[in-house]
Parts: sequence; C-alpha cells; structure tokens
Amino acid sequence: MKTKMKEGWMPSKETITNMMSSCPEVNIQYEKDKFVDYYLANGGVSANWEATFRNWIRRADEYRVRNDKSTGHSATSTDSVQKRRRRILSVAKRTDTESDGNNKRLSKD
Repeated sequence: MKTKMKEGWMPSKETITNMMSSCPEVNIQYEKDKFVDYYLANGGVSANWEATFRNWIRRADEYRVRNDKSTGHSATSTDSVQKRRRRILSVAKRTDTESDGNNKRLSKD
C-alpha cells in the first residue's frame, strides 16, 4: 500500500551507511533534506520510502557523474578553481604594464 511521507521521516541508519559507502561523493544529509522537502511539498506517495530514498541517492550520484563528464564544463571543478586562484594571485602580485593605475588586465596564459 502506498502512503504519503510523514513529517519527520528519516531513513534508517543502515540505509544512510550503505548509501555513504556506495555513493561517497554524494552529500547524503543535503540530499536527504531535499528528498524529504520534495515529497512533503508535493504529496508524493510510495510503497517503500527507504527504497525510494536509495533510488534518489543513486540518481544524485548518476547526475553528478554525468555532469562531470558529459558537459565538458569544469568551471566548478576543484582543479579549475585552483587554476583560477593561482592565476588571480599571480596577477595581483605582479606589476602590470597594461594597468591604467587602477585595474590590472589578465593575460591569456
């Protein structure tokens, strides 16, 4: 029998542990909060909330993997962020001959 999610629903500790192990890159707490809010707000029903939650976490992991590889967009990847930080720091430290006295121009290196 399908039921609506009840206020205060929590996945079991076993489910959380298993999902942390099988999907280590997923922020389980954040996804749990999104999951509960989504189903409480939309009045969804499920025959098994634990299974529905496990599938939510797996989809979050699949989405993360797909977006990391398929879009080619690495603007938020750790490596990309570190490269931008190094570039900004190098500009901030050097005297720039293209400066108008107030603004430094980034070179294209």
